[in-house]
Amino acid sequence: MDNRGKHFKDESGIFERESYRVRSIMNQRRRRSELKTRIVLFSTAIVLVAVLAVLAFKLAGLNGRKDNNDNVAAAGNPSAGSVEAEDKKQKKKEEAAKDKEEPAKAASATGKKRWLRDGLDPDKPMVALTFDDGPYTPVTEKILKVLKKYDAKATFFVVGNRVPQYEDMVKQAYEDGNEIATHTYNHANLTKLDKNGIKSELNKSKKVIKDVIGCSFSTLRPPGGSINDTMRKVIKVPMIYWSVDTEDWKSRNAKSVLAECKVIQDGDIVLMHDLYPSTADAVKKLVPRLVKEGYQLVTVDELFHYKGINAKGGKVYMSGR
Repeated sequence: MDNRGKHFKDESGIFERESYRVRSIMNQRRRRSELKTRIVLFSTAIVLVAVLAVLAFKLAGLNGRKDNNDNVAAAGNPSAGSVEAEDKKQKKKEEAAKDKEEPAKAASATGKKRWLRDGLDPDKPMVALTFDDGPYTPVTEKILKVLKKYDAKATFFVVGNRVPQYEDMVKQAYEDGNEIATHTYNHANLTKLDKNGIKSELNKSKKVIKDVIGCSFSTLRPPGGSINDTMRKVIKVPMIYWSVDTEDWKSRNAKSVLAECKVIQDGDIVLMHDLYPSTADAVKKLVPRLVKEGYQLVTVDELFHYKGINAKGGKVYMSGR
């Protein structure tokens, strides 16, 4: 009995020791399991926080783009304040600043006003140099250079059918402030034409001149100086004769032309032709001589304007006196 009890007692101690060891092992396993669970939960929480942060950042970016798009759309909408309106305001400011820096230039004269200058002195002598039968570049160009050099103006009675060929000369003469008048279209003797023939000559001349300089002629010089009653009735612009005939077409000599011009007086209209090199040579000496003598070299329209002559269509005028 005692042995069994002892054995039982011993077995009980062994059991208790084994039981304690088992419990200890189980507790360690349980703690490890709990620790792992906590680690997993903590790691999961960190991952979730990171994911949420990324999503929040992306959402913020999308909202920003939407706001920008809304702003752009609003800017394109007039009711929301147009970008174009702002650009216009800025341009106006820039233009205003530019206007302050650079004074506005006076508009240049156009049409017939271009050869009618302001500021000439009616009390000083005037003479109108006129040239028939052109244009012709080798001669007309030289005459224009002399006129421009001395701020002198003249009247060119151009033949209409020559204008297209020498268009540049007509333009230059006009731009320099010289008067462009007509000598008919075909250099026709108008006394030999009927009413319709006269109108045809003038209308064709009017068209070619207007095509080049933008305005028509205001005076006419009849070829050969021939005039009849039909012309007086049909022609609606003044007809211009001359008071000094240089006969340059006849002499073809510069000295002879200058000799004819010694008789020039205030109000004279001088007849020449821009076809002959000798005429250009004469002009080169005549213009500075007249300027030195105190003459204002003017267009026919200027001569009549400053001399108080109200030139009428169909009538003949020989001078500004």
